[in-house]
Amino acid sequence: MNSFTQLDGNLLIGIQRTLNADWLTPIMKAITFLGEGGYCWIAACILLLIFRRTRRLGIICTLSLAFTFICCNLVVKPLVDRTRPFEMFAAVTALLPHPGDASFPSGHSANAMGPAWAMLLASRPVRIGSRKSYDETPCLGWKGDGADPRAVHKAGIIVVVLAVLIGLSRLYLGMHYPSDVVCGLLLGILCASIVHTVIIKTEAKRGIIGA
Repeated sequence: MNSFTQLDGNLLIGIQRTLNADWLTPIMKAITFLGEGGYCWIAACILLLIFRRTRRLGIICTLSLAFTFICCNLVVKPLVDRTRPFEMFAAVTALLPHPGDASFPSGHSANAMGPAWAMLLASRPVRIGSRKSYDETPCLGWKGDGADPRAVHKAGIIVVVLAVLIGLSRLYLGMHYPSDVVCGLLLGILCASIVHTVIIKTEAKRGIIGA
């Protein structure tokens, strides 16, 4: 066991011992369930696609979720193939069954942050000189009929916080090392940022999606 893994494991043990409480365990299990299999995020993306006023946003979030899943679950996880912490440290308490895949990075964290960060980016105000304005934010819907970007941006902040809480729940439940969760969250941010940048550059040449 290398020194980084030892440090990572000790940090996780400290987090579990500090936060552990009988009343908190079912809450953390409920939070982590929101990221289970990505079903909640898939459902959210489908709802965004269905409604005309959020269809462009739905496309951006769906592409971000798909790209994040491919990078995390199909590329990085098998490549790194890190052993779960409860298999390495007897002091780590696993409060859920073995998920069946590798530990690094946290798929729950990455796949939650991908669409959440995409929502935040798509609805952010556009800088005009020294000020920022939501009036210049590209339409989030279809053919000029879009949801209020101010409301969507606030919702984006909420789901980003939820993604962080999902990552924290993975630590509490002993499923991941802290570095797994941090890198998972960062991977979700990176994938969403790449998707958003590609879409913006494509729209600059071909026009806004759905316009």
